[in-house]
Amino acid sequence: MVMNIKYFFYQASLILFISTFFCYSQKNAIPDTVLLNNLISESRRNYYLNQDSSYYYADKALKLSSKLSYPKYISIANHIIGRYYENKEDFGKATNYILTALKIEEQRKDEKRIADLYGELGNIYSFMEKFPIAMQYYQNALSIYQKRKYTTGIANLLNQIGLLHLSREYCETRTKEQTTNDIKTARSYFEKSKEQYENIRNDEGIAICNENLGLCYSKLKQPEIALRFLLNALNYYRKTGNWSGIIAAYDNLGSAYNLLKQYNKSIEYFKQCIHESQQRNFTSGIQFIYERLAQVYDNAHDYKNARDYYVKYMIVRDSIYNAEKSKQVFELEEKYRSEKKEKEILALTLEEKNRGLYIYILSSIIILLSLAGFFLVLRTRSKRLIAEQAIELKEQKIKEMEKERLLLATQSVLEGEEAERQRMARDLHDGLGGLLSGVKLSLNNMKGNTILSNESVNDFDHALGLLDSSINELRRVAHNMMPEVLVHLGLKDALSDFCENLNESNSMNIRFQFIGQFERVEQKLEIGTYRILQELINNAIKHSEAGELIVQMIQEPNRLCLIVVDDGKGFDVNSVNQGKGIGLSSVKSRIESLNGRIDIYSEPGKGTEFIIEFDI
Repeated sequence: MVMNIKYFFYQASLILFISTFFCYSQKNAIPDTVLLNNLISESRRNYYLNQDSSYYYADKALKLSSKLSYPKYISIANHIIGRYYENKEDFGKATNYILTALKIEEQRKDEKRIADLYGELGNIYSFMEKFPIAMQYYQNALSIYQKRKYTTGIANLLNQIGLLHLSREYCETRTKEQTTNDIKTARSYFEKSKEQYENIRNDEGIAICNENLGLCYSKLKQPEIALRFLLNALNYYRKTGNWSGIIAAYDNLGSAYNLLKQYNKSIEYFKQCIHESQQRNFTSGIQFIYERLAQVYDNAHDYKNARDYYVKYMIVRDSIYNAEKSKQVFELEEKYRSEKKEKEILALTLEEKNRGLYIYILSSIIILLSLAGFFLVLRTRSKRLIAEQAIELKEQKIKEMEKERLLLATQSVLEGEEAERQRMARDLHDGLGGLLSGVKLSLNNMKGNTILSNESVNDFDHALGLLDSSINELRRVAHNMMPEVLVHLGLKDALSDFCENLNESNSMNIRFQFIGQFERVEQKLEIGTYRILQELINNAIKHSEAGELIVQMIQEPNRLCLIVVDDGKGFDVNSVNQGKGIGLSSVKSRIESLNGRIDIYSEPGKGTEFIIEFDI
């Protein structure tokens, strides 16, 4: 009888443990594929809007599909993440993700997807300037598209192969004759691609081919032919409102008219290119437009403008170089902090998982012991409640740490930005400003000790005037980057000067009012508050269409309050609160980093009021 009871308990224990672990494994059972489809769709939707958001959704889709063993979605997610790293120019990671997707599709035997991935690998090796490998992948993709008679894919691949030949001189050492043959080969591929696009009536593809053909004819020193193609492309881009295409067409037309020695038209198109790039915030590479425009002025013997635009080219080029160096430093620092936080979060997560497993085992023991009696039920239940509360506390701590990590990242970027502003302002004012002043003094001494003709005196005085203008412009730029009055006198005088200077150069009436007892606060708060007010006032000048703008600074012993009020056209506050007000994101980030609060009151047609408060 005793043996039967022991055997019964043994069997019951075994069954309970198996059922417990089965339930635990089913905790993350396969959900509806709707979730995966939504994640993939959201990632694709954000691809051209916000690369980081696209990566976030693709990464979640990859983790979920890997857990559920869905090869199709694993492949798509890897493809999207590979393109993300391709745009970041991290070609090693990009290649790994694309090859992972390719292996899956080769097992699934999805030829369309295999061809797409071959084309993507061709793009990566093209960016890496490895011509033979890129061409091999393009040819592999093209043969599959041709076999399946997929016209859109054929047209796209022919265009990509044309671009690869057009850039071959950057991949390999080529003679002048070989480069000419490469351009002619590229032209042939663009013509074939255009023919395919015309068969399926794809106007956008036709316009892209026209633009590329125009570029080929310009490189072949046949600008009169290039103009026909470039103007056709420009007409389509204008019709569809494709501003990136319009700006590229302006650039190519400027180069073509330069070859034709029609310098006025070349200058007009280059200036339109610069204007629209600045208006649309497409400023990447704008320094090269300045350089090309300087060359046109030089060809036209307008040496003053040639010099001015070459100086702009040098300034923008150097500023981009310095910004890239600063960005690399901050990225390394942020990466270190992020990795440290991730390790702490991982440790807490592992502890949480172990706690969860402990709860399941504990439940099994409770059920097993219940067969012999329910003597310890209440005590065990209390332990379980305590464990659950501990898990909630751990989860809350994880969320707080994540929030702290994001705040530290924002503060690091803002502090680095201000440090770079101060450094550049100091270098401009003390370094270049001193040199220019020394040059002016030397020229004045030379003038006093040298006998000049009347014509030479006029030229000399004109040069001195230009030098004075350069020194004043240099001081203005240095002052905007880090006003001396802010450092020496504080926020009140800095804001008063800023509003007074804007009053002199704008039709809007801007008034500054101070209320309370002025005292200096910590420098970080002064600089941050000044940048916030700068952004809000500039936004009002650009967008509000207001006649009057009032800036108030209210200071109390424990509180600093700033109010910006205008009588302009206003806007919908709800759209800003729902994330549509992209222009205010930097303002909100600065306020959060300083532990401040912001309230916005506005309605269309009734003006706008911003109230910002900081505890001192």
